[in-house]
Amino acid sequence: MPMNSRVGVGTPLSISSCTPPQHTPTKPRATKRITLRQATNLMEALAHARELGTPLNAHATIHWVGTHVGDDPDGRLFARVREGFDKWLQRQGIPGGLTAIWVRERLSGGSAEVVHCHMLFHLPHPFIRGRKRKQVEEALERLIDRHGDGNYADYTLKLTFPPNPNGIYLLKGGGPDVWREFSVPRRWRKPQGFIHGKRCGTTENIGQARRTKQQNQQEKHEGGFGTSIPNATHHSSK
Repeated sequence: MPMNSRVGVGTPLSISSCTPPQHTPTKPRATKRITLRQATNLMEALAHARELGTPLNAHATIHWVGTHVGDDPDGRLFARVREGFDKWLQRQGIPGGLTAIWVRERLSGGSAEVVHCHMLFHLPHPFIRGRKRKQVEEALERLIDRHGDGNYADYTLKLTFPPNPNGIYLLKGGGPDVWREFSVPRRWRKPQGFIHGKRCGTTENIGQARRTKQQNQQEKHEGGFGTSIPNATHHSSK
């Protein structure tokens, strides 16, 4: 029998046939702007927070360029900061923890840079000034330091309390349709760069699913109350 007719004999093995295929991690899909649907969701969430008695009155800006990691290209670090801040707020006895809307951007001061974030969130009045306000800043600083592997710049975190926190500033990363719909001032109308991963969002407690659920419950309650009126009228007429 010829040597090359025997299986595995005389036929060199291909290295590529023994090596598992290598998969290069892919970046999350990039988006260019906030869509009208996303902007509407942000504004409805803000209004819902106000209706719940938890108005979004505090504004945190995080510049990842001031940390050792230098960037948060897919939004994972910001997600961890929000998660940690939610737990911290709950430990302070704030019902519901973090109630917020947020956006990620890549343009600041008119020049392209690494990703930075804006978060408009609720703080009870005792946390807006004095010692408790300082505690809020320190909690955010610790989270940024932990997940950014060091926080070295004074400008990394900026915490403010806008006199009219209507959320419009967070929509500057939309397109012409968003700018027109929500009357975004012209001085803010600038593209906010390509963003990989989720560009904007809300906390779950004021998100679309929660708002829809609460609306359905309210309609069900009002419907049930409405059906009881004729019976009450009937009995009172006797």
